[in-house]
Amino acid sequence: MRFLYKRPKMELIDEEMNDVLEVMSASAFIYLDLLVFSLIFTLLLVPVLHSIGLSILFFIASYSLFSSLYYFVFTRILK
Repeated sequence: MRFLYKRPKMELIDEEMNDVLEVMSASAFIYLDLLVFSLIFTLLLVPVLHSIGLSILFFIASYSLFSSLYYFVFTRILK
């Protein structure tokens, strides 16, 4: 049964992996991940934050902090 299964060539696997890595490391996906992580971080801190306005302010502040950290560390400094 094993001889019926044909493995793909290593070059094809390498090309597909490179395509996936390019898509996953695109800055749009990274900013979307930062948005989700900031939302999760804010929702986990809801018992500590006393009002909805403070929660929204904390969400905006955490997203801007994480985004600026990504922008300055990974896009500006490492290039």
